[in-house]
Amino acid sequence: MRVAVFADIHGNLPAFEAALADLNAQAPDAVFLGGDQINRCPWNNEVMDLMLDLGWPAIQGNHELVVGAIKTPENWWPFTERHRFPILWWSQENLHPDYLPLIRTLPESLHIHFDGAPPIWLLHGLPGNPHMGFYPAMTDDDIRGELGGTDEQLIISSHTHRPLDRRVDGWRIVNPGSVGLPYNGDPRAQYALLDLVAGPNGPAWQATFRQVAYDHSVIPSAYHASGLYAAGGPKSELALCTLMSGHPWSSDFGVWMRHQPLDAADDMGKAVADYLAVHGPDHWAFDQPDSLKMD
Repeated sequence: MRVAVFADIHGNLPAFEAALADLNAQAPDAVFLGGDQINRCPWNNEVMDLMLDLGWPAIQGNHELVVGAIKTPENWWPFTERHRFPILWWSQENLHPDYLPLIRTLPESLHIHFDGAPPIWLLHGLPGNPHMGFYPAMTDDDIRGELGGTDEQLIISSHTHRPLDRRVDGWRIVNPGSVGLPYNGDPRAQYALLDLVAGPNGPAWQATFRQVAYDHSVIPSAYHASGLYAAGGPKSELALCTLMSGHPWSSDFGVWMRHQPLDAADDMGKAVADYLAVHGPDHWAFDQPDSLKMD
């Protein structure tokens, strides 16, 4: 039995297609999508088209949740402020109208059962909170606090855009990495395979992480041609840097902004410049004490 998990595609069609070509050679028995299929790249509709053609079970990530809420009474601050999140608003306005109801009704998680195999719980972030995830720096006690009462031994959780395979007590957390927007310094498309193998205590899942090269050179021109670059303003350059480098510029800026005065967003160009003067590789805002990792 072989299962594959794609997560955090973020509207990156070239990465999705490259990962799919690699996946076809791996002959999985089942494939699941772990949320954040859209937003931050220009190809949201094309990714949704392909997702529906494939028919893979999918869950909702925080980006589906927010994009689906924009321009509805369910939206909430700070996502009500377009100037703070211009890329999210662009994604909402450019997503095909038929896809808005679909992303709003995706399940928050899936409990996956195969005969003779340990059960799997697929969710986007933490239980009950898709805006935060299991980070490598979390202590065992932190993880115990998030998983108390969870029966499934294997939890597949994405959101952080970083591959992870960690065991705490009887639980195992696997993050498949990000297909479209990795944050681990490797810009290749990333996903995970789970193979059912014989373990010392019975059947067990064995994780393999895949990395797939693709042509990044098409991304900047598509960003400009689609209108996304202009709509995103100063934040667009951070988004492109993230895509091209595999480093978390966009989300790290978001974390930094949460610790700035509210009026910092009134001049986003200055805010981006101030952020770049302080943060970057080996000195991310993510790594500061009490940072709220919600992107």
